[in-house]
Order: sequence, then structure tokens, then C-alpha cells
Amino acid sequence: MQQTVRCPKCAAVVDDPTQPCPRCGYVMEHPQRRRYQRHALVSLVVVLSGYALGMVGTATRLELLGISGLVMGFVGGVWLMVSLYLLLRTGV
Repeated sequence: MQQTVRCPKCAAVVDDPTQPCPRCGYVMEHPQRRRYQRHALVSLVVVLSGYALGMVGTATRLELLGISGLVMGFVGGVWLMVSLYLLLRTGV
């Protein structure tokens, strides 16, 4: 069950904060949007560092380091896709 909130522009009661205000059409920001932005940024850093670590591991012939880096990059990539999906779902 979602809470009713007031529109910051016209002070009308809005039942669903993910939808525009029925009176003035003001589009409110989703309450979780900043959280999803942080998740997307952190997961992008994890992907890049994981694949960099994997490439360093394979170049230096340290198989365990290379495999763990590539796994970290893959998991970070999945996390990035989920974060971007949630971010796009809340509106751009």
C-alpha cells in the first residue's frame, strides 16, 4: 500500500507518487531513484575493475586472479543491468 503525498507545485493530493499530478501534471521524482543511481554507478565500477583485474590475472598467468576478476566483472554486469532496469523503470 502506497502513501498519499502532496504535489510540491499545487499541493494537490497524489495517490501514486510515480504518476504525474492529476491537477497540474507535475512529475515527481521516484523515492528510490537516487538509490538506483548509486547502485548503477557502483556496479559500473565493479564491472570495470573486475574485468581489469581479470585481464591482469590472465596476462601475468595467475589463473585464480584472472578467473576471480572475470567472475567479479560478470556479476557486476548483471548487477548493472538490474540497476539500469530499475532506474529506467522509475523514469529518466
